[in-house]
Amino acid sequence: MNQLFEEKMDQLLGAVAKDIGTSEIMITLGMAALFAAILWIAYRFAHTRDSYEPKFAVTLIVLSFVSTILMDLIQTNLALSLGMLGSLSIVRFRTNIKDPRDIGFIIWSMAIGIAAATESLLIGLVGSVILATVMILTKGSGARTNQMLLIVRGSDVDLNRIQAIVDHMEGTNTIKAKNILSDSFELVYEVNVSDAESNDVIDNIFELGGIDSVNLLAPHLS
Repeated sequence: MNQLFEEKMDQLLGAVAKDIGTSEIMITLGMAALFAAILWIAYRFAHTRDSYEPKFAVTLIVLSFVSTILMDLIQTNLALSLGMLGSLSIVRFRTNIKDPRDIGFIIWSMAIGIAAATESLLIGLVGSVILATVMILTKGSGARTNQMLLIVRGSDVDLNRIQAIVDHMEGTNTIKAKNILSDSFELVYEVNVSDAESNDVIDNIFELGGIDSVNLLAPHLS
């Protein structure tokens, strides 16, 4: 029984373990470059000028080639492939993602390595074109919206008029704190305001009169 098992394992290892020639390596890297170029174009046109991150785009291209090289390596030996998968299973990504679609770009770059290493030109090309189309079509508007804290301090002002200005702003805006004293008040709102709209909001609040200060702060991110 043990002998039969060893023979089967030898056959499996012999079938999987193979030497990849220089020409095959160049082909896989060339395909990775083609797919990575489509990915980069999609990432560039799927983001606005404000949301586009050049360093993240370079990282996606590098990740495409790294995943291709890893796939080329693990195809040569079954034991190495199992060890590689085991080591990758403990990796944790803790980078903050601004756009949820960026997660899709990361997974896409890893899929490029699989498609290139297996020389699946048709699947990789068609899949990249479809993904690029989806990402570009889901591009957001040109105005950048930021989540910020709006702090208003003053006295002798109808609070409902301030609330009306906040409610008129685009996006979801919620009251976080309301401190009312006998001669003054402090209101803290969590607002989604674009760069172009922020100045108008501040001017509208000051026009009410009785306002001591208006502050727009980025919330602390741990």
